[in-house]
Amino acid sequence: MPAAPSPRQASVASWFDTEPARILCELERQRLGPLLAAHPLTPWLWIAPTPAWVDAVALPGQGLRLYRRPGGYAGDAHCALPLPLPSESLNAIVLQHVTARDAEQLIAECARVLMPGGRLWLSTLNPFSPFRRQWRRHGLVVRTPQRLRHTLEQSGLACSELAWLGPMWHDRDPERSSLAPLRAACLFTAEKRTLALPGPTPLPVRRWHGTVAT
Repeated sequence: MPAAPSPRQASVASWFDTEPARILCELERQRLGPLLAAHPLTPWLWIAPTPAWVDAVALPGQGLRLYRRPGGYAGDAHCALPLPLPSESLNAIVLQHVTARDAEQLIAECARVLMPGGRLWLSTLNPFSPFRRQWRRHGLVVRTPQRLRHTLEQSGLACSELAWLGPMWHDRDPERSSLAPLRAACLFTAEKRTLALPGPTPLPVRRWHGTVAT
């Protein structure tokens, strides 16, 4: 007899299908569109929290769309970690809302399969935002932005930008820059950089001090 599904896992997944989450999904799609358009995409990987978020993905070229499920990932492929992809085989990766449970291992895997010069976009819920009241009762546990930045850098990914997305609370202006760190989510842009190999050592030039035949 199969084990009954965990109610904690079900509630975590179900929050991303609620109305507040769908609004956040649309905001992320609008933000990611111009960013992805400015970077060569093919081949790409997109990992979303639920099937509904994957359905919103429409990218050109070749890619793989996955969503989280208990024990692994489903979508265009059914797999778990490590990802069934060769090292340095992808040029662009989008990770939407990694959780505390899989953040370190998943980011390390993405760094492995990303080409040098490839880009990673990672979104996460902001645990410091008043918006957290919308999702904490569903059992979600997320890393702080500072912790995620450290994880990205430890994996060899250089963070070039951090943007704040989504609402805060109804009686505040979300466009005020001083309140940006209190918005619902944040989006990291990171790049895989590799050190250049040292160039060849030039041979010493020796001067001839003898006579020259004419």
